[in-house]
Amino acid sequence: MGVFTVLTRCLLQPVSVVDDELVPKVGMTFTTLEDAGKFYRNYAKAAGFSTRVRCTNRKGNEIKNQLITCSREGKWKSKISPAEKTNPTAGLNCPARIYIHTLKDVGAWIISKVVLDHSHPCCPSKAEMLKQHRELSMSIRRTIENNEEAGIRPSKTYQSFVAAAGGHRELNFIEKDVRNYITREVRNVSEQEDAKEFGKYLLRMKEKNPNFFFELQLEEDQSIKLAFWADARSRAAFEYFGDVISFDTTYNTNRYNLVCGSFVGVNHHGQSTLLGCSLMKNEEIESFKWLFQSWLRCMGGNAPKGFLTDQCASMKRALEACMPTTVHRWCIWHIMKKIPSKLNGYKGHADIEQEMSQVVWNSHSKDSFDRNWNDFLLNFGLVDNKWLSDLYEDRHIWVPIYLDHHFWAGMRSTQRSESMHSFFNKYITRNSSLIQFVKQYDNCLGSREQAERESDAADFHTVIPCATKSCIEAQFQDAYTHAKFREVQAQFRGKANCITRLKNSALGYSVYEVGEQVSSSIFNKFVVTYDSVAAEVKCHCLLFESRGILCRHALSVLSFEQVSQVSPRYILERWSKKVKRRHTHIKSSHDEPLMEPRSKRFDQLVFRSQNICEFASESEELTAILHRAYDNVMAEMEALKAKRKGTSSLSHEDANLESVNELQSPPRIRTRGRPKNRLGSKLEKQIANATKKKKTNVLSEVKVMFFKFINLFDAASAAHSNCSQYQGHVMSYQFRVPAAGDNWLGV
Repeated sequence: MGVFTVLTRCLLQPVSVVDDELVPKVGMTFTTLEDAGKFYRNYAKAAGFSTRVRCTNRKGNEIKNQLITCSREGKWKSKISPAEKTNPTAGLNCPARIYIHTLKDVGAWIISKVVLDHSHPCCPSKAEMLKQHRELSMSIRRTIENNEEAGIRPSKTYQSFVAAAGGHRELNFIEKDVRNYITREVRNVSEQEDAKEFGKYLLRMKEKNPNFFFELQLEEDQSIKLAFWADARSRAAFEYFGDVISFDTTYNTNRYNLVCGSFVGVNHHGQSTLLGCSLMKNEEIESFKWLFQSWLRCMGGNAPKGFLTDQCASMKRALEACMPTTVHRWCIWHIMKKIPSKLNGYKGHADIEQEMSQVVWNSHSKDSFDRNWNDFLLNFGLVDNKWLSDLYEDRHIWVPIYLDHHFWAGMRSTQRSESMHSFFNKYITRNSSLIQFVKQYDNCLGSREQAERESDAADFHTVIPCATKSCIEAQFQDAYTHAKFREVQAQFRGKANCITRLKNSALGYSVYEVGEQVSSSIFNKFVVTYDSVAAEVKCHCLLFESRGILCRHALSVLSFEQVSQVSPRYILERWSKKVKRRHTHIKSSHDEPLMEPRSKRFDQLVFRSQNICEFASESEELTAILHRAYDNVMAEMEALKAKRKGTSSLSHEDANLESVNELQSPPRIRTRGRPKNRLGSKLEKQIANATKKKKTNVLSEVKVMFFKFINLFDAASAAHSNCSQYQGHVMSYQFRVPAAGDNWLGV
């Protein structure tokens, strides 16, 4: 029994010897209570446990004494039966503690009681995993905030810290701390405040640029029913790219079940460009009418020539009412995708799907489509199929041959809008707030703007060589952007598969038959007309009419006619790289975060340090100079901080917007089960691919100095708050309560 007791006592003692200077002793005095608590925490980390404040006694507003214990003091008992669920517990009635009280005459604090024994083993090597000893420094917190703003996932952010530090063991925090900080500090927007923050965002954007546009429609309880906004750059871009619009409402912001709709155009590089965004509580006809009317007001009342949507009856009726002169087109991809589900009850449905695709895509005239469609229905016994009958009745808004004589900028589906929604899918979840959504929308605007700027720069500084000796190709090379010139070159290459035959000619007007070999045994025939007097060429494939690119059949005829220059009508300004467009001088909207003054100071110091670190890393001598300077500055700041310890500092107020106090969030929609848009598998792949590292001696030297300076700037940014007072800029706005028949808000 005696041996067992000795062994038990040995197990209950700390596994390592702590430096005597760190061990608390009765009679130790401290200037402040905070210093005493910090001293005991440092001892706890060295000994292998964590602490907590057990009780604090006050007299009025003054603290008289405080009891700090081991965090495993006491014993917690769950109300849930262990048979149902067992939760881990840390309480083991540990007696370790210190008792601190104030010395009235001296104004200091003294330790009057110390208990060092524990009722559990202590392990210093595992102490770093205890919550109290894990810490996110200022530089880590600012990096987390910036990454969250950029839409970088927490797991990727943590992996970047691991790579920078040289391994998990070099960090004094874990991934859970990163996620908790994002949840509690960065994304900490309550449902009651969410709509107010959304309204403040709209007002801040309007304050920064008066051409920012937004309108809201509210419910009777002032909750958001419909919202639309567009930044100044989008409004300016509409002047050049607003001829054809794709609109889709695929993606839901799931906290309130609001549906996101995006207006997307095509720029001169063939890239998608955002021309407005909306949030909708429902997809009823009146909601779409309100939205389309708001969008038209935003764009100066100018309706587009073409408008693509999915197969939605509510959208169709709203468009007919709001934009009667606009050509409406259904997304053909969505229709063709429905074939398996609509026709899988028929025998040979795979053959039905293939034949229907042939009829839709390979009918080169309206009459041939009507004949081919009727033959298709008769051959497969589908004459009485209601879905196909309804499609045929609406053929003028989805079949290519009925629509391709209008300009569509290469769009036949709403996939451009859906690609924008896929961008949101990467960063927005079911639980995302409205303010998170608009931040990611700003990121999407910024990425689209940057893509256009990069393409503009490439067009200015480089030239794509011509693939042939054709003077016509050189015309397009000189005028078109790289992306569109590549499309032209694809048609020149396709010309090699074409055989041109003159059918008849009279008074300068010629009719050609161009045979295109699409496979070893299949030739497609196209009729091309050429008017030498008017210098006009037309092909019934309608590529130029629908996409603004001369087709290979027309190029074959021009080559046959020995035409060296095409008419300017075939070189569209729409695709030109020489046009100076007004929207390129306007920045896309981006909301600057309302940071604490300390964070602002920290960012400024870090920004200035980068050039110093880069310069000093060139040699060991310069590096040594910088290290000495660092040590001197740090010593000076610590001396100043110690001198001011105990004195009161001036308070500061953060910048804020006092407005939209009546605006309410929609009721949150609770859903059952796991979200359908779960991104776990993608996340796992990203983590698996995040282990590759490249290290160089120069980079490691810069890293050492940079991290050293980060600590310096953290201290400097904190010290500055002791001698400065900040007054936030306050703007007062108030959303008005909608009057009867006037229930929308906007500017």
